Amino acid sequence: MTPRARSLRPDLPTLSILVVCVSAVLPYLVTVRDYFVADDFGVVQILSQKPAWYFPRWFVGSWMENVFGVPPQEIRPFPAVSYQLTALTGSTSPTVHHLVNIFIHAVNGVLVLAIARQVAGLSPPAATAAAVLFVILPVHVESVAWITGRVDSLPALFYLASFLAYAQWRADGSHGRARYAISVVLFFAALFSKENTITMLATLVLYDGLVAGRGAARSWMTARAYLPYVPYVLLTVGFLLLRYTLFGDLVRESELQSGAFATFGDRIGRHVQRIVLGGIGSGGPMIWTALLIATGLLLGIWRKWVPLYFGPLWIIVGLIPTIAAGYESSRHLYLAAVGWVMLPGFAFQGLWTGERSAQTRVVAGALAVAAVAGYLVVLRTPLANLHTAAMISKAAATDLQREASAAVPGTLVIVGAPLRSWEWALPLVARPPFSSEDLTKRVFIVSPWLLHCCRTEWLDDTHRTLRAWSSQPVPRPIVVLHWDNVNGRLSRLTDTDYSDLRTAIPVLLEEHTVDYLDRLILRLTNELAPRPGKN
Repeated sequence: MTPRARSLRPDLPTLSILVVCVSAVLPYLVTVRDYFVADDFGVVQILSQKPAWYFPRWFVGSWMENVFGVPPQEIRPFPAVSYQLTALTGSTSPTVHHLVNIFIHAVNGVLVLAIARQVAGLSPPAATAAAVLFVILPVHVESVAWITGRVDSLPALFYLASFLAYAQWRADGSHGRARYAISVVLFFAALFSKENTITMLATLVLYDGLVAGRGAARSWMTARAYLPYVPYVLLTVGFLLLRYTLFGDLVRESELQSGAFATFGDRIGRHVQRIVLGGIGSGGPMIWTALLIATGLLLGIWRKWVPLYFGPLWIIVGLIPTIAAGYESSRHLYLAAVGWVMLPGFAFQGLWTGERSAQTRVVAGALAVAAVAGYLVVLRTPLANLHTAAMISKAAATDLQREASAAVPGTLVIVGAPLRSWEWALPLVARPPFSSEDLTKRVFIVSPWLLHCCRTEWLDDTHRTLRAWSSQPVPRPIVVLHWDNVNGRLSRLTDTDYSDLRTAIPVLLEEHTVDYLDRLILRLTNELAPRPGKN
C-alpha cells in the first residue's frame, strides 16, 4: 500500500519573494565596502591564488591547507571555489565577496519562504513573515557581513534547497523524479560545503514520519519504504569514510570536550538565546529552551505535527553538530534558526486565517511589525561592531604599509591591532595581495599570539624574527604600533621616544613560554604605545 503523499501549495507570490529579498539586502548594503577582517586574510590569500583546475583537489584534502599553521580537518570544495570565483574581479577588493554573501543570504530567505509556504503549509502572509524574520535575525550578522561567514550560509543554501526538492518529490510521487535527483545532487554539494549537513538524513526521516503522511506503522514495514534514503545514506557514509581516511576521525570527535554531551542541554539554551535575542541574555538558558519547546508543543497540538517538526525538532537537529564544533559561535546557528522563525509564522497563521475578526488580524499584523522592527533595532549593533572592525582593519593595513615603506630596512615593527579586526591575520595582511609588496622582507614584524595566523608556530617564529633583527651588524630602529579598538586611531612609539624599548628585546628572547611572551608583547602594544600617542 502506497503511503499518502502530502500535497504542496505550489504558489509563491512574487510580492512575497520581493519583500523577502529586499529585507535580506537592505540591512547589509552598508557592509559592501567593508574591508577584510580576521580569517578573511588567510581565506582570500590562499584561495584567490589557486588555478582554475584546482577544484577537484579540494575533494581529497583540507581546503585551507596549512595557511593557518595546521591544516583544518575540513573538506569544503564548494566554498573554496566560491572564494576563487569572487576573487576574479580583484582579490584585494572585498566588494564582490560581500555582494555574493548578501546574494546567498537572500536566496536562503526565499528558500525559507518556499519551505514555509509549500511544505509547512503557511499562508502567503505567514510564510512571508517567517522568511522576513529569518533574513533579519541579528544572529546571522557574522554569516552575512563577514566574508568568511560564507562557510555557513552556502552549505545552508544547498541544505535547504535539497530538503525543498525532496519535499516536492514526495508530493509529486513518480512524476517528480527529477526533483529527487536534484535533491541528492544538492545534498552532495551541502556535504562538501560543511560537515554539519550530515544531519540531512535525520531531517528527511522525521519529515516523512511527521509531516508527509508516511508515519503509518505499516508503511515502514516494507523494504521499499527505505529505498529513497539509500543515496543519502551512501553519500553520508562515504563522506565520513573519506574524512576518516584523510584526517583520522569521522565527525571531529577529537575536538569533543569532556562532558560535551552532558552539557548539551545548557548549550542548546545558550544557542536558543543567541537565535531569539541576538546574544546571551541574563536569564537562564534553559528557561528559553523550555519556552521554545512548550510553544512548539502547543502549536503541535493545535496543528498536529507540522509545527513541532518545523519548530523545536528542526532547531534540535540543527544544533546537534555544534557538539563537535569545539567552540560556540553564532555562525553555527544559521540552519537551526529556520526552526525558530517558523514558530512565529505558525502563530501568525493562527491569528490571521480562518474565522478571525478584523481586530484579531490587526493584532497579528501589529505583532509581526513589532517583531520585525525589534529585530532591525537589535541588528544595528552587531552590524555596527563588524563595520567598526572592518574600518579599523583597513586603517591598520594602510598604516602598516606606510610605516613599513618609510622605515629603515631591517626595522623591527611590533604590531598591536584590535583582536576583532586582525585575529589570525598577521603576517598575511603584510603580504600580497593585501599589500603591494611582501613587507616581511623589508622589516621584521612581531605581533601578539592571537593576531598570528599560525599559532602553533608563533613562539618559534617570534624568536626567529627577534634574533634576526638583533643579529644585524648595524642596530636598526624599533617601532611599536597600536590602534584604538573604537576609532582606529594609531598610536606610535619608537626607541627614540622611549630608549628603554631596546632593553625589552633581550627579555623577549629569554622567554620560552607562549603565555608569558605573549603577555610581554601585549604590554608593549597595549600599555607603552598608546601613552606617548604620536601619530
